[in-house]
Amino acid sequence: MRLTATTPLRRAAAAVGVIIGLSLPMATVVGAPASAEPAAGTDWRFGLSSIAAGVNEGAELAIDPVRRKIFVADGDDYFQRYDVIDYVLPYPHVLMPKVSVLDVDSRRVLRAIDYTGLPLAPMKYGPLTIPVPHTPNGVALDTKRGLVITTTARGEQAAVVDMSARAAKRSDLAVGRDPLKHAMGVAVDTDLGRAYIGSWDSNQIVVVDTATRREITTINGVYKPTMVAVDSERHRAYVGNADYEAKKINFLTVVDTRTNRVVKKIATAPNSRPSVDPTTGRIYLASFVTGEIAVIDPDSLNVVGRIQTKSTPVNVAIDEKRRLAYTANLFKRTISVVDLASNKVIATLKTRARPHTIAVDPKTGAAFATEFQSSRLTVVSPRRG
Repeated sequence: MRLTATTPLRRAAAAVGVIIGLSLPMATVVGAPASAEPAAGTDWRFGLSSIAAGVNEGAELAIDPVRRKIFVADGDDYFQRYDVIDYVLPYPHVLMPKVSVLDVDSRRVLRAIDYTGLPLAPMKYGPLTIPVPHTPNGVALDTKRGLVITTTARGEQAAVVDMSARAAKRSDLAVGRDPLKHAMGVAVDTDLGRAYIGSWDSNQIVVVDTATRREITTINGVYKPTMVAVDSERHRAYVGNADYEAKKINFLTVVDTRTNRVVKKIATAPNSRPSVDPTTGRIYLASFVTGEIAVIDPDSLNVVGRIQTKSTPVNVAIDEKRRLAYTANLFKRTISVVDLASNKVIATLKTRARPHTIAVDPKTGAAFATEFQSSRLTVVSPRRG
């Protein structure tokens, strides 16, 4: 997985500018959303606010409930999407990749973990290969060992960095037999100390030992893997896929993390992303394409329910204490709230920005969502009555 290059970041950015020949302004940062109305038919109310995230463009985020920290991947890129769906234009500029660290309770940026010291990696742009920095997109935490695991799709790398670090080091890069081809989601089994990374172009899950940063094995039989969720109690990893090419092959892969073998494939709606309810073990699969959330029983591994959000959910974040779930609906500029007892959407919160990925603080129930092409986080604050 380790790739090296010596071109400095500024030279890499300049090279892209020469190749593409265009320079466009940064997308406008949106303002703070207004307060939401009470949820229909319930006594839940949801307040909305916006805070600084300490990044140029929020990608995935993860919360450490013990250390009371939020880790936000800065997904700043050489390309900007101007209508989100298919209008993509180059935006050559100097990238300053990092992971921002916030305090959950004060909601303030504490510091950043600087990724500019990592070696550049090759990115294919048509017939050309361009050196790019390790821009973190996917992020997961090994809270037992105090580690942040990040993936970068364009740079084909993964890094395992100490939570207290000020900068990522070359030795933090995960080492394996091959580059991580289009590394997507990552999830960690903290009991085993293993990170499970979806390698979309390789049709594999790469398993990395978080302590040694070395590849343990690869799991085959997974087509175009994207997002990953882990159930440590049941020793399983759940892997979604995105068949962007044939647009016909859609399933959830269930992996036994003790043997690293595929035990079942469950048909799903296109581009479904899994999350696990820590209390019940139920798997919630949000389809970015259809808006459906399929509910899967962990014992039978059968679909036992379907929730219609009528939206574009990127992921599901579960508040196990309050029995609520949230979806970040990128295209619709909304956040859906689901009552897990009834499996019904009880509120659709309108946001001024496009929510990218959402996570819940289990102590307070506050949900934090990164904002697409924005330097801020949307915060949902639930309360009764």
